[in-house]
Amino acid sequence: MMWQTWVSSYRLYFQMVSASIRAQMQYRYAFFMNILGWAMSYAGTAVTMWVMLHSFQTLEGWTLWELIFLFALAVLSWGVCVLFFFHFRSLDQYIVNGTFDRFLVRPIHPFFHFMAMKFDIGAFGQLLFSVLALGIAYWKLELSWGLEKWAVLCGAIIGGTLIQGGILVLISAMAFWTTRSERFYWVVMFPTKSMMNFPLTLYPRLLQWFFIFIVPFAFVNYLPALFLLEKYHPSYSTFWGTLSPFVGFLFFGGCFRIWMAGLNRYKSTGS
Repeated sequence: MMWQTWVSSYRLYFQMVSASIRAQMQYRYAFFMNILGWAMSYAGTAVTMWVMLHSFQTLEGWTLWELIFLFALAVLSWGVCVLFFFHFRSLDQYIVNGTFDRFLVRPIHPFFHFMAMKFDIGAFGQLLFSVLALGIAYWKLELSWGLEKWAVLCGAIIGGTLIQGGILVLISAMAFWTTRSERFYWVVMFPTKSMMNFPLTLYPRLLQWFFIFIVPFAFVNYLPALFLLEKYHPSYSTFWGTLSPFVGFLFFGGCFRIWMAGLNRYKSTGS
């Protein structure tokens, strides 16, 4: 019976995702301009890195194309994360307006229901930039990977998606207690994600350990990049970079449990 319930929920989830995609494709000009806008935005950040490295040559021992690789790896998993989880940051609006109640009365788990509400295909702009940037960096750095490193790259994408998605889920869970959460995204998530575009060693040691053991953003791109680019660091083993998917699953699982704890104490605002 439990198995049938989960199968039914997954079927409903994909049907809702399909409906979301069809709705967004009704405005194709806006859709393509959104993709182009996001791609150009990240390209602008890459140009800023080029200007900075033109004068300094390296940053904490990282060359321009190594930095581009680091940046693009973070953007790639963020793009996948945006597809599934970006709208979680606005959960508070549903709670304040009293419209979250509808997610509790339909034959699908509330988490999957809210997750399926919007499949943000505008994230293809991030994906377009990151795939192109990674490909160019791979060529410029004259890399030649075997199966092991390609597997680590895939693991980093999965882990990075789950870590960043977990943060969005955790931020949204705050709304169950405070009825407000989106401002936490702009105060916490947005600047922290921007910090991860650069080598972790730029920041104080306490902050470095925070991003490894508390909020594991280092496993999104920095630690996997150490392994993939064969860069040595006396304090961090390159092996840590292979653990990204495992850290991602553990971290996301913890964030999901907090979200469910919030859901269990949810009370409608009656709006």
